[in-house]
Amino acid sequence: MWKKVSSKEIFNHPRLVLMEDEVILPNGHKITYLKQKDNGSCCVTVIAERDGKILIQREYSYPSNQKIFQFPGGGVPAGEKPEEGANRELMEEMGYRANELQLLGSYLMDNRRSAQKMYVFLASDLVEESLEKDEEEEIESFWLSKDEVAKMIKNGKIINIHALASWCLYENKE
Repeated sequence: MWKKVSSKEIFNHPRLVLMEDEVILPNGHKITYLKQKDNGSCCVTVIAERDGKILIQREYSYPSNQKIFQFPGGGVPAGEKPEEGANRELMEEMGYRANELQLLGSYLMDNRRSAQKMYVFLASDLVEESLEKDEEEEIESFWLSKDEVAKMIKNGKIINIHALASWCLYENKE
């Protein structure tokens, strides 16, 4: 295990806080390690089913300068339960609320720089209900069969890591 000697904040933005930790490795060497501040929040991805179809969205991604296929989701502030965040994101991005949310699993979003988890839910029994959309989000929605989603993955049309990992949990649900 590594031993933290000190920690300091080196960058603070509403969407990202970077920390620089001084740590001692098991071999005794002292290094500086860059990580994101863990503020207790987590992220949520929702896979919604209706009439045998899966809800998927396509949204512009500024860093990659392309439209990316994904499942609804986003940040969950400290104090909000992951399932509450899942429904809030579903209402903001898609105009639906799920009466049923089943936790399919979770995974670390970027274990080299953060301890944040992505919680993956299966949303069902959807009802129309919306919240104000984020002005940065311009989202197209599609209802696709499982086979269509699988084909998109096989053909390299779905490249978002969170969509791929979430699909894996979905396909392996009991």
